[in-house]
Amino acid sequence: MYFGGIVLFTLGVEAQFKASHSMPLPDGTQGPQHEHCWAVTVEVCGDKPQGSGVVIYFAQVKSRLTNVIMTLNETVLDESEYFRDKGASAETVAEYIFERLEPILPKEVQLKSVNVSEQVGCWGVYSKK
Repeated sequence: MYFGGIVLFTLGVEAQFKASHSMPLPDGTQGPQHEHCWAVTVEVCGDKPQGSGVVIYFAQVKSRLTNVIMTLNETVLDESEYFRDKGASAETVAEYIFERLEPILPKEVQLKSVNVSEQVGCWGVYSKK
């Protein structure tokens, strides 16, 4: 990736968790509670590889991501205080993960985006400008 004169190296890590939610329907009623195997992809970037030739090891990102998503695993998302007012959409789940993952990454890498998919072909992405 080329960003304003700086070359950035980007890597991605994927993980999954299971959780239930319900969504408001277009007619204003609440849809039924249902479970998904949520797929999460995060992208992190850095401007140069460290001495080992990597920006960060995949395992370092994956372990941190796993710690964050395990707080959601086997839960009813709507019952969480975080999602109670926002709703538990793919977009807000991505935001939740981003907000918790970003501060626990090493300072030499930047969290670029979090992509959350409820099912194949349906996803929401959260990133900062």
